[in-house]
Amino acid sequence: MPVENTTAGQHDLAHLMRMERLAFAAKVRLARAVAGLSQSDLAARVGMTQRSIHKLEQGGTEPRRSTVAAIEMLWRDYGIEFEDLGDGGFRALVRAPALVRPVPPTSRRGRPGRPAGRRPQAQSSRFRS
Repeated sequence: MPVENTTAGQHDLAHLMRMERLAFAAKVRLARAVAGLSQSDLAARVGMTQRSIHKLEQGGTEPRRSTVAAIEMLWRDYGIEFEDLGDGGFRALVRAPALVRPVPPTSRRGRPGRPAGRRPQAQSSRFRS
């Protein structure tokens, strides 16, 4: 019987860790949306890659303590706080600094974050016969 208890305990711990990872992922997505940051913007601010942020937001990777600390510090800078609830959920509190942030400049196409003079490279449509 002790083997079953150990297996069940490990299963419960794995489930708990997965739920915490998914809650953190949801917090990152929510805070990023409130702050008006792209995945690339967030990555640059916390010293990561856009792909790493994407993986965090999907709950597919366990964040390092230093990553969690850097992201939580950014949340504080933006006035975003989270309260963990007993049922595994959380409550978000958004203070005024997050709501009165400056709007990033838009390009001529009206999309934020893209410099106006930068255009994608066109593919050559020439064919050889």
